[in-house]
Amino acid sequence: MSRYCTMNPAARTSPSDSREWDRHRASMHRSQTKLRRCFGAGWALLMTATVLAGAGELPPSHSVEPQLYATGFAFAEGPALDRDGNLFVVNYRTKGTIGRIAPDGTASIWCDLSEQATPDGRKSQANGLKIDSSGRLIVADAGGGRVLRVSADGKQIEVLADRCDGVRFQSVNDVALDRQGNIYFTDPGDSSADQPVGAVYRYDIHTKRTTLLASKLAFPNGLAVTLDQRQLCVAESHRYRLLLFDLDPRSGTVSNQRVLIDFPRENQGELVGGDYPPDGMIFDAQGRLYVAMWTGGVINVVELSSGQLIRQYSAGGLQATNCHFHAPYLYVTVAAKEAVFRLKLDVAGFEYVTPVSADTQPPTMP
Repeated sequence: MSRYCTMNPAARTSPSDSREWDRHRASMHRSQTKLRRCFGAGWALLMTATVLAGAGELPPSHSVEPQLYATGFAFAEGPALDRDGNLFVVNYRTKGTIGRIAPDGTASIWCDLSEQATPDGRKSQANGLKIDSSGRLIVADAGGGRVLRVSADGKQIEVLADRCDGVRFQSVNDVALDRQGNIYFTDPGDSSADQPVGAVYRYDIHTKRTTLLASKLAFPNGLAVTLDQRQLCVAESHRYRLLLFDLDPRSGTVSNQRVLIDFPRENQGELVGGDYPPDGMIFDAQGRLYVAMWTGGVINVVELSSGQLIRQYSAGGLQATNCHFHAPYLYVTVAAKEAVFRLKLDVAGFEYVTPVSADTQPPTMP
């Protein structure tokens, strides 16, 4: 090892040593400056994410007190947060709107979908939401039976899909994105356990083609693509279970439908069971799946590899509809309380979209 790596400047004994030390210190400073310039804020974000993800151990079940974050929703659903911490929730003040709550608590109607009438006379009303890599909102329009894309400023609305093979969707419930930006969505229609007519679809962001992935499901609801992009999870609400499909990331097709977990109908120790339909869901950076249990008022955490229910947290009230991560918090929409609660779990959420680089222009609206 070079003596200059460990030299104490107070121990220098000659001008030669002093000059060598000064040159070494200047070289170190230039190297550190280059590193800061190369990584910049991205390095800080990476370190933050690493710290959060490293805190992989979840708090014990029912040990986290839900914090009330926002109120005033006619039917709270579809939380989505952008990278700045702006929270988007449907039906703010009245049904048919999308509200935005800024980190400072300022709330406003960001977009009014109720003004958009579909060709068959139905009125738009959003349900599930996701934000794509360009900051646009992908919307499950349950009222209009469509998948919409809303520009980042909330002023332009584009219909991406309203039918498949000529058949109109009935009531698009929720949306999920893969890392390429492709959209997966559910249309439960009037399905039930006795009449399973619900379906799952995929919209290819490049070909703009919609394909049927799965059918004859008993109210398909929330859904999410796994971290490795090779599996698709779907909540089958009226059978109180989660389904798992193998997903071909190239073709977008699915196969090998199977049950990931049948949620307990009775209490299991500290875990509360019952006839609670699973609703919206989201992954954390560790690959654990967080599922809002509609009438149970809880968030169930499922380990993907084992299909086991490993944690359960209070959602803040009954009719928990969906959830989304931002920083150390899991945000939960609770319809019965007309509110959004957040749970401080100190884990990072999975980044389900690939960020657009600084030197890449985001796609323009057609």
